Amino acid sequence: MTSSPAAFLPGLELSRALYEEAVRPLLAEEFPELRYSAARIGAGSEVPGFDTERSADH
Repeated sequence: MTSSPAAFLPGLELSRALYEEAVRPLLAEEFPELRYSAARIGAGSEVPGFDTERSADH
């Protein structure tokens, strides 16, 4: 059985999905009154939105 590679998902979209599907629900459940902000910070090409399928391979 062979599996095909997953479709490319830009880093910002992947980060947003992780936040929306995992982080935010957990914080809302455990700390409903907590006020916070979330950001994607780093030096990778995905931070300003310049990542591509090619740049994701390393």
